[in-house]
Amino acid sequence: MKINTKLSALCIAATLMSVAQAAAAAPAVTAPAEATQPSVASPSASAPAQVPAPAASASATTPAPAQAPSVSAASTPAAAAGSAKAATPAAPSAPVQRPSTPAAPSAPAQRPSTSVAPAAAPSVPSTVKPSKPQQPSTSAPAAAASSVKPTQLDKLNHESAVPLVLEAQSRYQYAINGGSPVGESFQLNGKSYRYLSEDIGTKTKLINYLTQAYTKQASEQFVGKFFVEVNGRLAQLNADGGNLLEFNRATAKMVTMTPVKRSYLLTVPYPAETKQANAKITVNFEKVGSYWKISSAPHVIF
Repeated sequence: MKINTKLSALCIAATLMSVAQAAAAAPAVTAPAEATQPSVASPSASAPAQVPAPAASASATTPAPAQAPSVSAASTPAAAAGSAKAATPAAPSAPVQRPSTPAAPSAPAQRPSTSVAPAAAPSVPSTVKPSKPQQPSTSAPAAAASSVKPTQLDKLNHESAVPLVLEAQSRYQYAINGGSPVGESFQLNGKSYRYLSEDIGTKTKLINYLTQAYTKQASEQFVGKFFVEVNGRLAQLNADGGNLLEFNRATAKMVTMTPVKRSYLLTVPYPAETKQANAKITVNFEKVGSYWKISSAPHVIF
């Protein structure tokens, strides 16, 4: 019995020695495996620092077989095996990170977008430039159509009547003042006369000048009252005529209307400094051919 007990003790001692040798050999196997991991996953520098820790613990427990029972020796290889198992799954984690590198081609994908933008920019101004010259061309005819000469008035209303009256006043003033320049003066029947200017110096010329705004009857009535014919030339008393009424500020209101004849009541103010009430003047119009003329004699209005 004593011999068997000694043999069993020697077997146990041999077994503990074999386990201790196996535990000492385990770090030598795992160390190269841990050294290969940093080359795969270089960004994670913290992982290789933690992996060698089990190897240090295993080497620290190597002197324990003489003192510790088989339980502590058995636990040491189990920890090493566990660390080896934990290390092996970490290897596949490195390939998982590798597919992230192909994301780099996404940067070149943005380059085509920058090349397209400059190509589209020149096309916009090319379409806008032709449109700008077209706008003035359409507005120019509209402005020309809106300006109607008072001597060629084909539509008469309370607005267009005043410009025709102003045109008639201008022609009246030119004639009553003898034209420009005024002709020489002479004495006739003890009174001073003057000849009219060359452009209106005859009855025919003066009638043609007045009938641009007046009817022929109204023009002849005015000429017969204020002018005399001497040696084929028209002359008038050496004096000027006119009044203070401001016809440019007059307003017109229609009184009577037929297809060819109309009457308007004009409200004409005096200058503000005179402090006089507005004048009320009735002006008659008649359509001669295609245009409206004033049928009231000039001296009756002005």
